[in-house]
Amino acid sequence: KKASETVNIPVIASGGAGKKEDFLELFKKTNTDAALAASTFHYKKTLIPELKNYLQENGVDVRC
Repeated sequence: KKASETVNIPVIASGGAGKKEDFLELFKKTNTDAALAASTFHYKKTLIPELKNYLQENGVDVRC
């Protein structure tokens, strides 16, 4: 949150997401431009299309 409030360039958050609710919290509570995650997708804890739908349903702009 502090980084996105401090700099005038796009901020990509990386790490710490284990479920789709973590992504929603990130986008709702910060001005972060994007999120990067690996293991939650590699181990299929979260599916990318499912996450995109969830975020869109909760008012987060998502690239198709």
